[in-house]
Amino acid sequence: MTGSGRRLLLSPYLGVLRDAVLPVLGSAQRIIVPNRSAGRGLIPWRNPLPRPVTLTRLAQDSLRAAGWTALPVSDGEHWIRDALAALPLTTLAPIRERDGTVTCLMKLIGEFQRSHLQPAALLQIAAPGREQDAAQVYAVYHARCVAERRYDAAGAEHHAALLDDVTCAATVVHGFAYIDAAQTALLHRVCGPGSVMTLPAAAGGSARTQETRMALIGCGWIPEPLLGRPHTAGDDAIHGFLTATLVPDLTAGEFGDIEGEVRACLRQVGDRLAAGTPPEQLAILVRNEGVYLDTLADVAAEYKIPLRSGQRRPLLSTGVGQLLQAWLDAHTQGWTFRACEALLTHPLIDRPDLLERARILRSTAPAGLDAWGDGLRWLAVPDHTTWRGALIGTVERMLTEFGLLTRCEGDPPLNRLVRTLLQHLGASVQRTASCTREAVLAFIGSLLRSVQVPALTGKSAVAVLNPLGALGCAFEGVWILGLSDGIFPAARRDHPLIDTPTRQRWSAQGVHVPDVRSLASVEDALILAMLGTARSTLVISRPRRGLDGEPLRPSPYWNRLRAGQGPAALDAGSAGEQELRHALAGSCSPRVTVGAAIERTRALRLATLHSGRLTEAPIVSSHPWTLADLHVATTCRMRWWLESGLQLTSRRRAWDDLARAALEGALGGGAPASDQRAARALDLEARRLQQSGVWRPGPLWPAQRLELLNRIRRVVTTGDVLTPGATLLPVPRDATLTLAAHGHRFQLQLELDRVEDTPQGRRVTVYRRTGATGASGPLTPDMQLALTIHAAHADQGRYVALDTGHAFGTLHHVARPNRDSPIMQARDLLAQLGDRLAAGDVQPLHTPDHAPCRRCPVHAVCRVRRVAVAA
Repeated sequence: MTGSGRRLLLSPYLGVLRDAVLPVLGSAQRIIVPNRSAGRGLIPWRNPLPRPVTLTRLAQDSLRAAGWTALPVSDGEHWIRDALAALPLTTLAPIRERDGTVTCLMKLIGEFQRSHLQPAALLQIAAPGREQDAAQVYAVYHARCVAERRYDAAGAEHHAALLDDVTCAATVVHGFAYIDAAQTALLHRVCGPGSVMTLPAAAGGSARTQETRMALIGCGWIPEPLLGRPHTAGDDAIHGFLTATLVPDLTAGEFGDIEGEVRACLRQVGDRLAAGTPPEQLAILVRNEGVYLDTLADVAAEYKIPLRSGQRRPLLSTGVGQLLQAWLDAHTQGWTFRACEALLTHPLIDRPDLLERARILRSTAPAGLDAWGDGLRWLAVPDHTTWRGALIGTVERMLTEFGLLTRCEGDPPLNRLVRTLLQHLGASVQRTASCTREAVLAFIGSLLRSVQVPALTGKSAVAVLNPLGALGCAFEGVWILGLSDGIFPAARRDHPLIDTPTRQRWSAQGVHVPDVRSLASVEDALILAMLGTARSTLVISRPRRGLDGEPLRPSPYWNRLRAGQGPAALDAGSAGEQELRHALAGSCSPRVTVGAAIERTRALRLATLHSGRLTEAPIVSSHPWTLADLHVATTCRMRWWLESGLQLTSRRRAWDDLARAALEGALGGGAPASDQRAARALDLEARRLQQSGVWRPGPLWPAQRLELLNRIRRVVTTGDVLTPGATLLPVPRDATLTLAAHGHRFQLQLELDRVEDTPQGRRVTVYRRTGATGASGPLTPDMQLALTIHAAHADQGRYVALDTGHAFGTLHHVARPNRDSPIMQARDLLAQLGDRLAAGDVQPLHTPDHAPCRRCPVHAVCRVRRVAVAA
């Protein structure tokens, strides 16, 4: 460097500024850049130059050298609460306990520090009321920072500029679009004679950049306008933006929504990668990463395009974090079925047996880990344990047995997340003391919220950057997304405590805090900085609708940038998009053609596999048939196949089992009936159903139990259950009957609720709810009762209503049945069913009004519908 003064190089074109600063890098003692990416791109690999440092890192290093330490956000909140509790406040006194008050003051204190305000000067001009309250809190907060030598994230440059001893050296400062008052004061301290700084200031540019230029000139920097012409795609766009002229090489595209915009962007990125451009030379710039990052990540995974982002998210927002949060929720919710299902069926868990178990248990939803198998009890942390036992014996074991550690070998992003988690668990694993379950769960929950991980990572990937991350960088191809009003520029609002009129009055008295207009002009500086990052290709785009579906107006920047061309037609980015494009053009892929043919044949009720024509017929004789199965199969064979063959649903009625058990318990010893026996039998059956996972008691079970017992008492007292002179026979609950029906053999399992010897002969009783399934259909109740009498070798049978206790549907055994007898009708019906099943015919029921289909539990899978077919 030559000369003793500090030079301020001015040009609106970032390419010109870059060319001007490169020759003076060799004589610099220090290089300051806005971010690490700008530093990596600034240094030629063959020149041994000083390592670039960000201004924030320089401030932090200076503070640490002076004995200062970083202040966590939580500690800063406690300091503000302490100040609010101790100070004699006026306006803020009624709301000092609210969390919103602390958040509002933290943001305001950050603005004061970036404005490099001294508390004494602020206290002198603050008016009584809210201004004085805010000034007092800032004074106490600032004094405590100085006394304890602590600095927060927003105040590093402010406190570093106030240090007594700061190293001053010849410095090159490059890449900034604007700087605030605290950064200006720090640069004034650290930049010695011979320093050079670049600034993209020009007429028609950002007002905030012009304020920065005037502040630097006031500190002694000598302005030197550069006369170079634009020579990159970004500089051409800046020229067009400043002069409102056409930019021939600028491409602009409007899209219906954010997903369409992202897909178009990534298809163009994919074409550039396929052409051989290194991913590091491409960048996607967005004003707010939170709006675009999830969509970018999903579409990039579909297109197989690597992305990286500097944005950091809590571990809780990742898949590993959600898995651990589901484990925490299971503890706090008492291992309910829904909590267990959310944990054990998490997408990261590689256990197909648990998915199958969840499908089986979903209809009954039993609580507790025991329903999922005895081998999972280790998931529940004991009330009293040790840190090592809980973290290694449970958390690390969960990662191992659920397959996450194995998947880490082929999944680098998952490997980074698991490694980060284990590193933070390492210190606590070394603890040998005992602890409680609550302490372990609180520690894991705090860890998930506090540990920050990169949102998108990749060593060789396309960069996704916000404007501050893109400052000073340069890429061959740049895509700027979201030029719609509300996304870019971002909306600015007055601070609720210190509004624009107050700030303007303060500025007139010598205390300058940027108002909403000055803060809004930051957006102008950012758009120019983003445009200037492109070397050869620049594409801008905007969505017409936001994530909420509401319409978005064009951004002022979109209207000001006059693009020379629209986006060209692009190839599909994935196989699914390729199929969709071909389908819309009328040429479908074989997979789509096959799927369409399947739906067409189902709609026309043609005999195919998907409409109920099986290639392999089920074996009738090997299936254990119940009367419920026979009733469903003779009514709708498709429903029987989906329910019994594929086991999509469960028809088990737990309340009928509970009522039967209570009724038989009450009558177990004959007359008189016993309420105690009924209660014992009911409790045993409830425990059996709960342990088997078929049923679980809810919070109203005690009241439901008493109601059920009262109903059983009324049934026994007023019903026809007991018969004078009848003797109860000890027969098994289930009876097996092999029934031959015209060449088909059905193995029937029938429920025999009660078998008695009466003066009229042996009688079998079947309990049934009034209006239960089976009251209508081809297999009539008389047929079912005839089969039950035949299985029990009884002389007669009857139904008894569980809700009233009255007998109905009595049927007598016929020694020589004719063709009209129920048993013979049942044989004929089963013969027809056997013939259909032997031919692989499980076609659904067809009725004119489809009334049974509306109540069918498998209607969504069957999808029977009326289709008018032309003759």
